[in-house]
Amino acid sequence: MPLVRTVVHSAQDRARFSAAGVMTRLRRCGSAAGPAADAGLAAGRRGNRVLISEGAAARRKEPRVAPLRIAAPRLAASGITLFLLACCASLRATDLAAHYPATLDGSEPPVGREWMCDAGDVWELAGFTFKLDGQLEIRMGPSLATFGHSGTNVVWAYIEPLSQGEAGTITTRLPGGGEGAVSVWMRFNPALVGELFSSSTVVARGPTERAAEAAIWEKRTVEATTWAKRAAAWKMRACWHSGNLPVIPWRKSIMLDIETTSGARRFYSVDAEARTVKYEPYFESRPLPKLVPVAPSEALRAFDSVWQTFDREYAMFTIRPNVDWARLRDEYRPRAESAKTSYEVAAAVADMLAHLCDLHVWVACGDEGVPCYRRNRPLNGDLEAVRAMLGRLTDSHQDAMWGRTDDGLAYLNIYALEKPGLPKVVDEMLEMLGDSWGLVLDLRFNGGGGEDLGQQIAGRFLDRPALYSRHRYRSGPAHADLGALRDRVVGPRGPWRWQTPVVVLIGQRTMSSAESFALMLAQCPQVVTMGDRTAGSSGKPRRLDAGIGITVNMPTWVDYLPDGTPLEERGITPSVAVAPLVAVQPPAAVAPGNSATGGKVDPVASGKVDPVLETALAHLRKQPPDARVPGRPR
Repeated sequence: MPLVRTVVHSAQDRARFSAAGVMTRLRRCGSAAGPAADAGLAAGRRGNRVLISEGAAARRKEPRVAPLRIAAPRLAASGITLFLLACCASLRATDLAAHYPATLDGSEPPVGREWMCDAGDVWELAGFTFKLDGQLEIRMGPSLATFGHSGTNVVWAYIEPLSQGEAGTITTRLPGGGEGAVSVWMRFNPALVGELFSSSTVVARGPTERAAEAAIWEKRTVEATTWAKRAAAWKMRACWHSGNLPVIPWRKSIMLDIETTSGARRFYSVDAEARTVKYEPYFESRPLPKLVPVAPSEALRAFDSVWQTFDREYAMFTIRPNVDWARLRDEYRPRAESAKTSYEVAAAVADMLAHLCDLHVWVACGDEGVPCYRRNRPLNGDLEAVRAMLGRLTDSHQDAMWGRTDDGLAYLNIYALEKPGLPKVVDEMLEMLGDSWGLVLDLRFNGGGGEDLGQQIAGRFLDRPALYSRHRYRSGPAHADLGALRDRVVGPRGPWRWQTPVVVLIGQRTMSSAESFALMLAQCPQVVTMGDRTAGSSGKPRRLDAGIGITVNMPTWVDYLPDGTPLEERGITPSVAVAPLVAVQPPAAVAPGNSATGGKVDPVASGKVDPVLETALAHLRKQPPDARVPGRPR
């Protein structure tokens, strides 16, 4: 049976948000919309409600709890409330398990998943209750549930009362008991969505048949996705994440992260197998930041500042001809003008900028990152597997780590280009690794930083100056006004040049200056690139202060490959393509674990591998033994 119990509340509760909406659904049921229906609604407002069970039992082999029995208290109007509410719920009910079919499960290695969330992921609930063995009960009346999903797999959920200003209740002996629940952010396995949100409670996506109702619902879904994505951005690192992307929890794990009327944030971790609830006090003093009110004039100044600056300076309109910038202003400016807080203005700006499909564009509001454009960029590497294959990695904590195989192949992972001391650290590593007869230089985990740092490191592998990239800036008021192509060249740097074969590993997480770094290395005669294509995103960005606490990262150039092809969205194609890493389910004999929760699974026993690194090592080992010489000249 399900782990949770859900409640369909009476017309008394539903009337708090839209009596007209209820009546519209009653008419769709084919019931009388006259005095009898009014009498039923009136009776409901006097306090009757109907409990409905969670629904079908779970379709998996997991611990079960006793079923919730159907209960029907005395009705004040000949049972008509019961009939009409049941009719409406069944008519508009949606099976979320069918709408969001689960295809992913907990795995090792844990894989970060890009997620999506839009107006179509907002659902109206008649009520929501999470309850486990008298230890914890979260109860809300009429609510909205908003889902973030990777493909069809729900990776998080956000529940808030349908009527603004209302609050749910928390019942527990743990901290937080007796407080009001302003919102609930949940993490759970995608297979549980149908249990946590049963079809008996998912009554609608909202009224859409009448124009006025459709407009109201559209506005409400914009608000719902704004606050849901805000919660996701602020809370994602609390559990089950990799690189701030959600990973799929094991089926036994459910997390409830609650903002409360007391101002404290309450975080509960449920283990469904052990039937336990644990409270995490760390997050108590880390609730969502307080919202800052703004006047319409301030909101418009901030919005117009961003739109106008992009209109004047953004260079990549030329490679995005389908973007109608003027239309986007007209679409999102009214939303900014009606915003009550600076965050809502920032969200309107971010949603407008998302149409540019530019990974270098981001928006912040105070200390909060505001979700903007995102696309799936799977990581094609696994550090735990790398450690298993090499035995040990030494981390310099200066954006680089190194190791060596038993047969003398060197491994150098440069995972960022941010620390000023990185070139010196790499120089020292090359000295230590200099007797190796081949090198794997791993850039799969590198999201960029300072291109100048990459130039210094690449110089250790070059035999001559080389053109590696080109770029153009805006040169006039029209979107097509671009200046001349400017070449970027990198040259050799001493004290000596690495001379033996090098395999540079790249993938879709290799981005920005790391892509430029890969292009520099590709000009070296002894280098082969291997893996997956890179992100295809470079921008030479500058920070735009829009006022009212809003900051925007704005790219300023168009970056090109040496042959003049735009880098944007295309990326760098490796010389040798290798199929990306596939997460595997640990065998039954191996206890499941997750890096986000401290669990460990032996990478060899679990079958965890890094095929890109395996292919790179096999490539280097093709050298005949008598041709193998040290990387450092003798």
